[in-house]
Amino acid sequence: MENDIVVPECVIYGFKLSNSAMVPNKLQRHLVTNHPSLSTKDKSYFERSLSSKIKQVKVFEKQVCVSEKAQVASYEIAELIAVNLKPHNLAEEIILPACRKIVKTMIGGSADIDIFKIPLSNDTIHRRIKDMSENIEQNTAKTLANSNLALQVDETTDITGNAELIAFVRFIHENDIINQFLCCRKLPDFTTGKHIFQEISSYLEEIKVSWKSCIGICTDGAPAMTGHLKGFVAHVKELNEDILVTHCFLHREALVTKFLPSDLKIVLEQCVKMVNYIKSRPLKSRLFSKLCQAMEAKYESLLLHIEVRWLFRGKGISRVLKLKDEMKIFFEQNKSYEFVHLLEDKIWCTKLAYLTEIFVIFNNINSSLQGPNENILNSTDKLVGFKNK
Repeated sequence: MENDIVVPECVIYGFKLSNSAMVPNKLQRHLVTNHPSLSTKDKSYFERSLSSKIKQVKVFEKQVCVSEKAQVASYEIAELIAVNLKPHNLAEEIILPACRKIVKTMIGGSADIDIFKIPLSNDTIHRRIKDMSENIEQNTAKTLANSNLALQVDETTDITGNAELIAFVRFIHENDIINQFLCCRKLPDFTTGKHIFQEISSYLEEIKVSWKSCIGICTDGAPAMTGHLKGFVAHVKELNEDILVTHCFLHREALVTKFLPSDLKIVLEQCVKMVNYIKSRPLKSRLFSKLCQAMEAKYESLLLHIEVRWLFRGKGISRVLKLKDEMKIFFEQNKSYEFVHLLEDKIWCTKLAYLTEIFVIFNNINSSLQGPNENILNSTDKLVGFKNK
């Protein structure tokens, strides 16, 4: 039917005739003129032809349906790999065979054959992730074009020593506060405020967002960010004087915890020296690991102190307390009697245990202030409650 009008259709070629061709003599003329070799066939022949074509259409529709589902599954698996920071070849080498075994065992039949129709090659996963990233970027840019926004900017160094500039954006969309990763740009040779400003400005121009739409900037206290004359903030204020600048209060909270009483600070420094004595020397680290194995200790290694992750010290100190006996034997074997005396001192160990508890508390409160749904109101309530305890 076309537009609620019944029209005849040729069973052989599949094209449709006009409604006027419904007249029997016109249908007969079409058969004789276009299909003379079939003009002597009986009715059952054409019924079989029609049935065959209907089956072909159903098979084609099923294949198209499976193909669409396979594409969706491919994107969903690519998203899982991206979110969990796994290598792209994991999909083809592990996930695909695992899914086939699960389906074959639980469902049986030929269901596992459809699993192989899902495109999961290394290059395909790479393209899927790139497609999703571009889609998120386009949607974010489209939303930012018509709304005010606040930026959080930080500069760091990756494992290869290159300077990376990371920016997050916060904006309101449909009465919800949205926190979104904005961009990651590699800084060229220098990490001055001017270069940081140029990189951020370049990206905002690409997505067609004006600095006038930016109502707030949050940074750490680095001179390249907050310098009054040449800092990143100073360059931004030349374009938007009304912009509100804030210091990351999470970073500030971490700085406050650095001011310890002198006796506790000495204990902490001595503990760090012990850990670095073992962890900074590969040979000693291996020997200490073997000693822990021989003594059937719960852990076989210490946690290296990292200054940039200052609150991580709590976990490092806790590991020292749990491996105190193993460390004492190791230092005796290496004739490091200064450390042996400290580990035998009950007062020193008590102070170390106290530091462990303190750092756990600080680490918990700082961790609770992070997350996608966190805002200044929630964070303030948590800090006030923490201070009142």
